[in-house]
Amino acid sequence: MIAALDGGDVALIVLSAFWGLLVLFLCVVLINTFRVLESTKILIDVMREETVPLLREVKGSLERTNRELDRVDVMLEATGEVVGRVRRISGLVEEVVSGPLVKLISIGVGVRKATSRFGGKGGKGGKGGTKGSA
Repeated sequence: MIAALDGGDVALIVLSAFWGLLVLFLCVVLINTFRVLESTKILIDVMREETVPLLREVKGSLERTNRELDRVDVMLEATGEVVGRVRRISGLVEEVVSGPLVKLISIGVGVRKATSRFGGKGGKGGKGGTKGSA
């Protein structure tokens, strides 16, 4: 039977064998690619299972941080208002203290102390001495 084959038949058999080996090689490559893709899918699933809770925690932390920052912002605004009010009150006090009425009162108090000290009304022992001490 092998002797009855001519050159064309042998060429077809060799071509068929080469074709079969090529298909077998491509199947092996496809199987390995499938395994790599399957392991990659498993790895991605595991990473997702690990990262999703972490991302939820990060999201919650960011939300809490934003709430605290909003509270701090409100507190800073309130503090700014208080500082503005204190500034206005201190300005008013400064105006009152440096006003002419306070200066007049302080001069009057100074004159009264000076007259009581040097005046001889029998003060409490000023520089002029006391009357009746012998």
